[in-house]
Amino acid sequence: MLKQKHLMTMNYNKILLTCFVLTSLASASAQNFRNLNFEQACDTSKTGLCFWDLSWGGKTAVKQDMHNATASLLITGTKENAVGFAEQASVFAPAKDIRILTVSATMRSDSIIGKGAGLNIGLYDKDGQLLATKDMGGFYSVEWIKGTNGWKDYSISLVCPVDVVKIKIGVILFGKGKLWCKNYSVTFTSIAGRKANALAKKYITAACDTISKNSLVRDSINIASLKEIAFQIAGPAKKYSDCYLAVSYLLESLRPYGDHHSFLMKTAEVANWKNDGSAVSKIEFPSSRIINDCGYIMVPPFHGGNQKIILAYADSLQSAIRKLEDAGIKGWIVDLRLNTGGNMEPMIAGLGPLFSAAKLGSLVDVNNKADAWYYRDGKYFGDDNEGWSVSTPVTLTTKLPIAVLTGNGTGSSGEIVVISFVGNARTRSFGQATWGLTTGNGSFELADGAKIFLASTIMADRNGKQYTSGIVPDVVIDKMIVDNVDMVLMAGIDWIKSQ
Repeated sequence: MLKQKHLMTMNYNKILLTCFVLTSLASASAQNFRNLNFEQACDTSKTGLCFWDLSWGGKTAVKQDMHNATASLLITGTKENAVGFAEQASVFAPAKDIRILTVSATMRSDSIIGKGAGLNIGLYDKDGQLLATKDMGGFYSVEWIKGTNGWKDYSISLVCPVDVVKIKIGVILFGKGKLWCKNYSVTFTSIAGRKANALAKKYITAACDTISKNSLVRDSINIASLKEIAFQIAGPAKKYSDCYLAVSYLLESLRPYGDHHSFLMKTAEVANWKNDGSAVSKIEFPSSRIINDCGYIMVPPFHGGNQKIILAYADSLQSAIRKLEDAGIKGWIVDLRLNTGGNMEPMIAGLGPLFSAAKLGSLVDVNNKADAWYYRDGKYFGDDNEGWSVSTPVTLTTKLPIAVLTGNGTGSSGEIVVISFVGNARTRSFGQATWGLTTGNGSFELADGAKIFLASTIMADRNGKQYTSGIVPDVVIDKMIVDNVDMVLMAGIDWIKSQ
């Protein structure tokens, strides 16, 4: 955003709100899962383990492993982008109360690189629709298992609504290396009768106040009802982090009303985000080259808040623009198709020389107050943000045509960049409609330094038009790749040559 950083988030799913009384089903239902000790081998299963299915991976990705007469599940990844995923599903009778589902296991790892490894839960309703999912922390998580580690206990929890009829549990490895898993367990805890202590009430109340004052869907929800359920989820919290599940429940409860963007960033995740982000994945810098006499710039997402890296990213974009202009190009191609969002500032500042006006767009809050963002003479700033400048501002000598490439992977701050080009001189967009995360996430800090990134504003272009869904490009390309030819890129090049 402008005062804060604008971030995106990957997919979240709805949590229903109804709360009823305790039932004996809650304690018995964990028995629906089988072979949690991985001792039963089965030749008919692709994992070699009875009741465990292979959801992702080749035939050797998952198997049973025996060490010192103890059975475990072993997942092996041979490439950094490999995925090995073992799951089992069980059908349940509808429960009569909201429960907390916890999956635990003991795991060790060997030389894991990539996204990491961990546990997984999926909740489904009677129609097979995914209600909620949980892995080892989410998009910004620093909890994924990486590297080489000895046996250690891990667990994840998820609020389980009453209309869940199928639950999937799993173990997953995103990357290269090995993961062993044993002592898998599933437990359900009813929230009925749980009392929130003073710590929990203070923390949850602050989160509810933030939502009720700033959420774009605040008029559609019953925050008092949600608050009482969140109190029960947090219960007798001993520390602030014991309230994270309750805060996540509050944010997930906004999904049915159209908010698919808000999320909680835990304190460790905030620290990583403020540093270089490498505990999750290293920040990718822009790349550029000349294609058919056109200056091509690929603008990747930027998930971080470190000011030095923000400046370096923006500087790299301006440097690329300078070099491409010096090479005598005929036009610009700005590729945003893989830009899933993150921090808008380095993207806007870096692309600044390509904009034909200072005002580029605005974020409109629930009180209809617009906070615009700008670029002028090397400086990024906003109505309520004094901004900052790139190291060596570039000024273009010629205003060449600009082709902006979009796709359904263009999301959040990536969409802010697209909007910044709406109404820009000699500019045309090509590709497919963007993701549709066209809300601005305000950053609201909690007592322990964790942050709620709440969908609290709607994106608008420089002319005031607001966007509540995906941004449709000027030229829609139905088939993006034909005979290994990038049709979106070629459409942009052809248009530039016609100018």
